[in-house]
Amino acid sequence: MDTLEEAGLAPYQAKAYVGLLELETGSAQEIANASGIPNARVYDVLRDLEEMGYVELYEQDTLRARALDPDIITEDLNRRIKRFEKATDEIQTRWQRPSIDDHTISIIRRFKTILETAKQFISEADTQIHATLTRKQYDKLEWDLAKAYQRGVTVNVTILQSNHGESLKQEHIEGVCTAVRERPHSSPFILIADLEKTAFAPDPISIEEYGVTLENRSFTHVFFWYFLSFMWLPWSELYSEVGEKTPIRYADIREFIIDYEPFLMDGATLKVVVEGLDIQTQEARQLSGTVVDIAYADELSFMSDSNPLKLMGIASISIQTDEGVYTVGGWGAQYEDIEARRITVVESEKES
Repeated sequence: MDTLEEAGLAPYQAKAYVGLLELETGSAQEIANASGIPNARVYDVLRDLEEMGYVELYEQDTLRARALDPDIITEDLNRRIKRFEKATDEIQTRWQRPSIDDHTISIIRRFKTILETAKQFISEADTQIHATLTRKQYDKLEWDLAKAYQRGVTVNVTILQSNHGESLKQEHIEGVCTAVRERPHSSPFILIADLEKTAFAPDPISIEEYGVTLENRSFTHVFFWYFLSFMWLPWSELYSEVGEKTPIRYADIREFIIDYEPFLMDGATLKVVVEGLDIQTQEARQLSGTVVDIAYADELSFMSDSNPLKLMGIASISIQTDEGVYTVGGWGAQYEDIEARRITVVESEKES
């Protein structure tokens, strides 16, 4: 009876309907006695129930009523239930997924939502994606990564291999990723897009059940260095098209240097297009030319050439263009001519 009231029936209407269900059919007086409704109210209540489609009224010496097919009522209740469920889901979604349009940092409580946000970041990526994924997560994102790759986005993925996990085969990589490495340990889920957006969830064996989405360049660079230092460079390479296929685009000058410094040290000719900001005017600038030099910060010169941590300080390249030589730095550049937002390798010696 309480449920019927919650579904929209008035208290007397609910009592009369339940009483009639027990009687199957009865006079107004019998229904009033069975349900405890005052005699003066029972006629109005029955007529209201008839208008609602719950009962049928007829005359037989006196006014009588019979309950209609309960399917009519149950269908109405089911419609109401679906509306309540939809409202509940909407409330949960709004609570678990604050709008990433309005929040630089969002705390997410379900991994499913983290994955959905990662798909959105992939669809919006313009230059580069870095990700640490299990094989199952890779399968769920493969189509989205392939679409990004087809747009010219560089896609670097570290696959987390379990003890019994099947290694990715070449047919699942080509046309999806620029490079793939394998890490034989569990790890947090990380997806970084254009060095501006991050989706993160803790290691699945962690007791913490939450995730984070970021749309912030400064914070994303922290995650990028974590990815580069712990999830990418130390692990064996499964696949790479670097040096074999162009154009390849980079959003970060340091990863460009890591990938192509060996080619330059061997005397290779490397032609690039740099898109970024002029440090003096803060206006958009594009350069086309040949890389003629790579420089690191002096305070880190004690590190070996093979140590990627040497790039934690100032790192820059010099480009010979038709107008002269320009120095190019990365995010936050202050001393170079250009702050690079994108570096595109258009020709390398191996293709010549």
